[in-house]
Amino acid sequence: MPISKIYCSCHLLLFFLIFVKATPKCEITNQQTEHHVTCTPTDNSDYNLQRGLVSDNNDTIKLTLRACRISQVELEAFENLFALEYLDISQNKISELKLGVLDGMLQVNHLNLSHNLLTEFSLFDQKPNLNTLDLSGNKIENLELAIFDPLVKLKWLDLSDNALKGKDINPYIFDQSTKINYISFARNNMNQSPENLLSALEDLRTLNLDRCLLTEIPAFATGRNLRTLRELIISTNQITKLDDATTFINLENLNTLNLAYNVIKSIDFNTFKSLKKLRVIVLRGNKLTNIPDTLFKDMKSVGNIDLSHNEITSISVNAFRGTSLKNLNLASNRITYLTDNFCLELRNSGAILTKFYFNQNPWQCACLRNILEEVKKYKISYNGVMYDGKHPICVTTSENSCKRHDTFNSVYTELYDRLVLGLQIDT
Repeated sequence: MPISKIYCSCHLLLFFLIFVKATPKCEITNQQTEHHVTCTPTDNSDYNLQRGLVSDNNDTIKLTLRACRISQVELEAFENLFALEYLDISQNKISELKLGVLDGMLQVNHLNLSHNLLTEFSLFDQKPNLNTLDLSGNKIENLELAIFDPLVKLKWLDLSDNALKGKDINPYIFDQSTKINYISFARNNMNQSPENLLSALEDLRTLNLDRCLLTEIPAFATGRNLRTLRELIISTNQITKLDDATTFINLENLNTLNLAYNVIKSIDFNTFKSLKKLRVIVLRGNKLTNIPDTLFKDMKSVGNIDLSHNEITSISVNAFRGTSLKNLNLASNRITYLTDNFCLELRNSGAILTKFYFNQNPWQCACLRNILEEVKKYKISYNGVMYDGKHPICVTTSENSCKRHDTFNSVYTELYDRLVLGLQIDT
C-alpha cells in the first residue's frame, strides 16, 4: 500500500477515534415508569451535538445533557422528541442556539439552559406548555419585546447572573406571561428599571433581587399588583436607609423579607408595620447602630429576626413585644448589656424564644452572666462554643455589676476592643 494511503487511513482513523472519544455517553434510567436519558462526557474535549445521539426517540420523557462540554447544537439535534417534557442542557459552552432548534418538542414544560455562554435567544414560539425556564449564568444583555409572549403557562423564570440592565428592559415584556410566580434578576444591574416592569403579573410569589446594584427599594418590586408576594430578596445591594413608612404598604401577604448585606443605617419605626403577615426579616450585615424601640412591636406574625453583624450598641425589649418571636440573632454587634430579665419580658408579652444568638458582642461580664442564666433557665438554644472559660468573651471593671445605661457603653467597648480583640485604641 502506498505510504500516502497509509498516512491518509491513519489520519482518518485518528479523527474517528477522537470523535468517538468526545461523544457523551448516554444511559436510559427509570425505564419502568418513564424513559429518562442522561448523558455524561467521556473526556475533556468539546462536543458538537448532532442528530443521532439523543434524537428520534418518541419514548424519551426526560433528557439531561448537563456538563457534557457541548459547544454547538446542530439544527436537528433534538429532532422527533415528541414526548419530551424535561430538557436540561445546562453547564455547557453553548453560545448560540439556532432558530428552530427546539421546535417540535411541544410537550416540554421544563427547560434548563443555565450556565452556558448565550448572549441572546429567540426560541419559544413552539413552547406552549413551558412552565419552568432557567437562563441563569449566561451572558444575555437584552430581552427582546415579546420574547416571552408565547409562554402563557410560564411560572418559574430565572434570569440571574447575566448582563442585563434594568433601564433597558421593556416594561411590557411580561404582558402575556402573567402566571409567573417566581422570578430572579439576581446579579444583574436592575437600577433605573421601569416602575411597571412587573405590573402584568397576577400571582408573583418570590422576587429575587440579590446583588442588583440597587441604592433604594425599587418601585417595581412593591407595586399594587404584588399583594401576592410571599418572599422578597433584596440582599447585597447598596441601600442606605428605609425612611419611607409606605415603602412596603402593598405587600400585605409578604412572609419573608431579606435585606441582608446592604449599608442600611436608619429605619423609620413604621417601615414594616404594613407587613401584617411577615414571619422572617433579615437585616444581617448592615450598618445599623440602633433600632427604633417599636420597630417590630405588635407584629404578631414575626417569628425570626436576624440583626447580626451590624453596629448596634443597645436594643430595647420593647422592640419585640407583641410578636411571635422564636429565633433572634443579635450576634456580632456592639451590645454591652440587655434589659434585665430580657427573655422573661419577651415571654410575658407572648414571644417565646427557642434560639437566641448573642455571641461576639463586647459584653459586660455581669450582664452576660445574667443572659446565660436566663437562656439556661428557659432552655433556649444559644451559640456557646466560646463560652467554655478558656476564651475571653466579656470585660469588666472593678465594679463587677451590670450597668444598664448607654453612658457606660464606650468604656466597655474600648476595653473589649483592646483586651479581647487586641485592637490599638487611639487616645
